[in-house]
Amino acid sequence: MSVGRGVAENQSGGLSRLAAGLAAFAAGWVVMSLQLLGGRLMAPSFGQTIHQWGALIGATLAAMTLGYWLASRWGARALPGLLAVGALWAGMTPWLGRDVCAWAEQALGPVAGSLLAAFVLMGPPGFALAAVSPLCVALLARGGSVAGASGLVSALGALGSIGGTFYGAFLAIPLLGLAGGYASAAVLAAAAALAAGLAWRMVVLALVPLVPAVMAQRDFAADFLELRETPYNTIMVSQVPGGLVLALNSPHVMQSLRRHDGGPTGYYWDVLAAVPALARGHSALFLGVAGGTAVEQTLQAWPGLQAVGVEIDPAVIEVARRRFGLSIPVVAADARRFVAEPGPHFDVIVIDLYATGQIPAHVATREFYATVARRLAPGGVVALNVYGAGDPATVVGPVAATLAAVFPGVLAADAGGGNVILLAWAEAMDLATARSLLAVVPHPAAERMRAGLALPDPGWERVVLTDDRSDLELRAAKALARK
Repeated sequence: MSVGRGVAENQSGGLSRLAAGLAAFAAGWVVMSLQLLGGRLMAPSFGQTIHQWGALIGATLAAMTLGYWLASRWGARALPGLLAVGALWAGMTPWLGRDVCAWAEQALGPVAGSLLAAFVLMGPPGFALAAVSPLCVALLARGGSVAGASGLVSALGALGSIGGTFYGAFLAIPLLGLAGGYASAAVLAAAAALAAGLAWRMVVLALVPLVPAVMAQRDFAADFLELRETPYNTIMVSQVPGGLVLALNSPHVMQSLRRHDGGPTGYYWDVLAAVPALARGHSALFLGVAGGTAVEQTLQAWPGLQAVGVEIDPAVIEVARRRFGLSIPVVAADARRFVAEPGPHFDVIVIDLYATGQIPAHVATREFYATVARRLAPGGVVALNVYGAGDPATVVGPVAATLAAVFPGVLAADAGGGNVILLAWAEAMDLATARSLLAVVPHPAAERMRAGLALPDPGWERVVLTDDRSDLELRAAKALARK
């Protein structure tokens, strides 16, 4: 790449020292920003799970290791070009990244696919931007202390990494969205390349991919009535024949469906409406509200139910009220933290907690269900939706076993479409009694639940999930891949 009057012609002057300092700072900032943005970009295909983040962090570190090692073979003239590579890749990623992730997941599955996608997203920029630091040290150490130059570059790189981390997590995603976040990273890397001596025309070329990236994001947003980025979710609202759909993070995973006529949805939410028949009392807690489909269907069947909800994302609550007619009080909080705090007991506790297409590990453990049990009123019932993706033995089975480690009575109801509703009581509950309670309720939801109600399948895996050890995320990812 062409180098102008920067590092190349003023290697001992103040300008080159400032350029080298900016390069070290920008490299640290951009790498961490791209890593956080990459986590959100990968979520529709791989969820937001420990193996997805492990792949992303590991791929970045592997690429950076190679960049640190090979940088010694290059001179200071390579510095602008390396920064330009970072800018180029940051601009290309939101344009091509979604398709890369989707293909990798379909071709290789959740584990190998996430590794490949992570190396594609973070390999080139991680390699190029890591190589910046040793070159900055060599540049600043001329005529001075190597240790002093190394310490300065390390400090500036770490400061940039801190800034990029906070910026990516708290500002870029919720305020600018993915495309805007990637664009800002590309511009910073390009500005550092320009200061280091890269010619204007090369800087412009490095930023050219931002044009199709912005257009691709515009086309993506055009498919939705509403598209919002928050610290927790990418919120997508779509119009479908006869109603509205809410999707979070992945447009292929439906979190809520509201029919314009208020009728049944045909999905598992309709079956959840039967749960109050299995409890004494009329208070209900919904952990995980999304657009409020389960709440709406349940309140239609039980108009006197006193319900409250918990949803972690305040923006989802706002969209649910404005677009989906959610009417019950909803607390913006993490479900586990909410139930762990002192508070009232509930006759019905409905748990429908998903991040993309998977249950977060911390709300599917024995410890979590123990806190739920403490908020359950005598004679109450817990209802938990689990999506087994056609493989209930390895996904629903461990969740059922974990519930049984806390609750003496556990039954399962097939809700269709791969969804199983697990039911738990703080006292023993037999199948015949549960069916009799449902039989006296003249509602289609009760009939559907009664028809699908059974004991947990003895062929299901009986692994108890704990805070210390849980592989539920990986189980769910593999089941989704086999779907």
